[in-house]
This record gives sequence, structure tokens and C-alpha cells, in this order.
Amino acid sequence: MPWELTATSAAGFATLVVYAALALAGWRNWAARCGPEVTVMMAVIGLSAFTYSVQLGYDVVSAQVFWWKLTFALSTLAPFLWLVFVVQYVSRSEWLTPRRAAALALEPLVMLFAIATNSVHGLVWTVPAEAVAAPGSAVELAFGPLYYGHLLVAYVTVTIGMGMILLVGIRWSLVYWKQVLVLLVAPLPSFLSNIAFMFGVSPVPSLDLTPFTFTFTGLLLVLGLYQFDLLERVPIARRQALESMGDGLVVLNSDRVVVQTDDIARRILDPPPSVGSSIDEAFPETPFEQLHGTTVTDANNLAYDIRVSELTDERGGKIGYALALRDVTGRHRYEQRLEVANRVLRHNLRNDMNVVRGYADIVATGSDVDTKRAARSILDRTDDLLTVSDKARKVSELDDSHAQPATNHDVSAIVAGVVHQARRTYPDATFAFVGTPNVEVELPDAGSVATALEELIELLVGQADDEDGKVTIQVSVERRDGVVIRIESDGPPIPAVERETLSAGSETPLQHAEGLGLWLAYWCVIENGGELTFGDGSDEGPDASERGSDSVTGVVVLTFPGGKR
Repeated sequence: MPWELTATSAAGFATLVVYAALALAGWRNWAARCGPEVTVMMAVIGLSAFTYSVQLGYDVVSAQVFWWKLTFALSTLAPFLWLVFVVQYVSRSEWLTPRRAAALALEPLVMLFAIATNSVHGLVWTVPAEAVAAPGSAVELAFGPLYYGHLLVAYVTVTIGMGMILLVGIRWSLVYWKQVLVLLVAPLPSFLSNIAFMFGVSPVPSLDLTPFTFTFTGLLLVLGLYQFDLLERVPIARRQALESMGDGLVVLNSDRVVVQTDDIARRILDPPPSVGSSIDEAFPETPFEQLHGTTVTDANNLAYDIRVSELTDERGGKIGYALALRDVTGRHRYEQRLEVANRVLRHNLRNDMNVVRGYADIVATGSDVDTKRAARSILDRTDDLLTVSDKARKVSELDDSHAQPATNHDVSAIVAGVVHQARRTYPDATFAFVGTPNVEVELPDAGSVATALEELIELLVGQADDEDGKVTIQVSVERRDGVVIRIESDGPPIPAVERETLSAGSETPLQHAEGLGLWLAYWCVIENGGELTFGDGSDEGPDASERGSDSVTGVVVLTFPGGKR
């Protein structure tokens, strides 16, 4: 009997309209992510539905077996295409290396070869002698080991894809459970209908509904991806972009409630933002409307610019905000150095040149005694200006060491070398070096640590020169939570106004340091990830009993994390 149109064939052909529309939607979004994967998957499954519908119109066993062979050959590609789609959707394309893609494609290729040669070996299926064919129902075949082996691989492949969606979705945010649920539900109808057919419990006896139920899967995928902005709103789809940025990101809904935050943002902000909390909790002193363009500093003295952007849907409706934290540490520190150096140079040049001019007038008009005294003062002021110029040069040579790779250095040896040089430079002062030998720590720029110590010692000796010129300085190195370099002096401490200026992070006409020395030491320390603090001698350092802590009037502490033992 020739082929006839049955009710089941007509239903199958009706699904072709849906498959064609889905493939067309994917093709129209070919340039978008997942466009090629959706188009190819819908086209392949649609063709399998077509061949299966043709099969159901024959009442001849050989004709049904021929069309079923085409249907099964096309369906072997479906699990592989599903996994490729999932990998692309969750932005894990790097996982699908050429070697893995070849390994995954090997099974469908082997099955296609086995299907083409089944008449020789019968390992995929055999046709029972009592098999009959009737229009509207599929011929019953006896399946072989290769068929069941393929089903096992197919089920595992589909499950791996669903697991990737579930695990990545949970990892990024449970706030997006609806999107994750859509992708988990999408393959279930075809998955379950195929299992039902295998166990003989299909709603329609002797009929595999898998090619037809897959239209439900396709509808969910295409509508979710290209109509309901599933690609734009789910955090899984933004994973690669977030990682490549290297900066912090907080995503808010329209009510300014945190719906997603990454590890970098949680490290930068204090208190760290948490999903479900208001962003105002992370910025209690700054209104949300004023956050854009402000700068925050984390516990490691790294500076971040805040940029707030509105998130809108395709219709222009506001759906939330993106709060990006961009690392501007290098620019921030450069601007700070420029501000301080500019103030110091202008201040010192103006004052010292006025003094030089005054003494030059004395040289021009005064007596021999006055001329000699004026000449000495001019030399002193000239030396001061040269010193300031040298420090300004060192400031200009500072680079962004915090961004450079760190290497191990013996801090004890660095400190010992600085103390040895200080004994020669300041013969009237007494120096002592105590503490743990061979203390190592990772530093981006060990030379700047030595510069910091030199500047701090110079400041402490200079404070003593203003009085009687006698000072005893002890420098120690020890391991605590990190590496601690402690400088103790029995002379006048560094003035409070200079320390307060350092804590404020900037200078004003009414509050500023006298020179660049303290700032230079501070910048050298923080560029190596350290911290510079001050004390009054009440907190005794190592071996303080050797000198008696009562004699200590000024303490400067340099702390660097992660000391090596």
C-alpha cells in the first residue's frame, strides 16, 4: 500500500512548522551568543521529526525501517549538540577544547557508521520475523547492544549539560533560580518521553514521542534566550566578562538591593555587600546618587573608582544598576605624589630662595663677618634645596610596585645594611641593630624599603639636630603576623602634624609636612604592600630591656605581610 497521511504523521508535520520557526529565530540571531548552536540543534531535531513522521505513513516494514534509520541517525547528534549549547551558554567554551570536542563527536560518528552497516552485523537493531507495520504506528524492532550503549551515552551527556547549568547557576547566585529552572526544565519532556518509550510506557503505544516533545524544549530555549533576555540577565552568561575585568562588580535591582556581587567587591568594600541587602549598608555615609565618581580604598591601600550604570531592557525600562569598582591605585598614588611634590617644591623654593636673596643682599652690602655668615647660610639653604630636589627625583622614579611580581628578600640584611650606612652618615648618633636574622618576605621593590628606612632615620636624626644633636636609634626586625621593622629613638619624635598629614592622605595650606622625606618613606612602604605606623615607646619592642623602654620617645613601625620562616 502506498504512503498515506495519518493522524500521527499530520501531528508530526505540524511540529515542523514550530521547528522551522525556531530554527529561523536562531538564524536571525546567528551573531548573538548561542545563535549557531540553537539553529543547528533545531534544524537537526526538526529533520528527525520529519523523517519519523514520514515513517509513520507506511504499512510496509522495509519502508518504515528505512525511514527509522534516517530518524535514528539524526537523533544521535542531538545529545552532542545539546552539550555544545550548554557549554556556550554558561560561557565555558574554553572547556570544550578541540580534543574534547573530537572525543564527544566520536560516539555519534561511530553510531552513524554502525547504522549504515547494521545490515551486516545487526548490533544496532534487528527486524523480528513477526514484525508488522501499520500506518500511524511504528514497527517494533529488536534493539542490539550498540543501541543501548548509545542511549547510555546520550543520557549521561544530557545529564552533564543539566548539571553544568545547575552548578554554575548556584555558584553565581540563587537569585536567578527562575532562569536556571527554565534551562533545567527545557530538556525534561524529550528526556522523559524517550525513557517512557524504552520501558514501553509511552502514552501512545509503539510510538516514540521524543521528536515531537522536543518542540517544547526548543520553545523554552528560543523564547528565553531571544525574547525574555535570558542571556542578558543571568549571571552565568556574564562569567567570562567579569573574570576578564579583574575589578569588582556589584549588580543591583531597581530597588538598589544587591542581587549579585563578586569576590573582588566583597574584599574591597567594608562592610562587604551581600545578596539581598541594600547597597546603602556598604556605603552608610554616601548617598547612592553621589556614589558615581567617588573613590574607595581597601585594607591594602589600593584605590578603586566607583562607576554606577543603569541596566535597561530592550524596551528601555530600568531593571537595575551595575556598580563597578575599577582599580585606579596607580593613578591615585601618582596624583597624591604630584600634589605633595608640587606643594613642597613651591613652598621650599619660595622660602629658601627668599632667604638666599636676603643673604645675597648682605654679601653685597655687609661687612666681612656678615659676608662669611651669609655665605654659610646660603650654602646650607642650597644643600637643603639639593636635598629636596633629590627626594623629588626619587618620588618621580617610584613606579606602581604593587602591580609587579614579588620576590623573596632578606629583610634583616636590608636593615643591617641601612644601619651600617647610617653610622657613617651620622657619626654623632648612636645606632643599634637587633632582632631575628635571615627574616625573608616577598617584596615587589626591596630597594624602596631601604629608601624608606633611610628617610625615616634621617628624619629622626634631624629632629635631634634641632636640639642637642645626640640621639640613640635602635632598629629591630622580627616575625609576628608578618615582618615588623621597628625604629626606636630616644630623641624628639616625628612631629604630630606631619603624622596627621600622612593619615589624612593629602596636604592643606594649614596642615602639611615640612618636606618630602616622610611622604617618600610612606609611599615606599605601601608600594610594597606594607603599613607605616607610629608609637610613643609604650609598646615595647624586641630587646627593649637592653635600653630601657623609658628612654624611648618615638617609635616608627613598618609592617609587611607574609614573612617566610
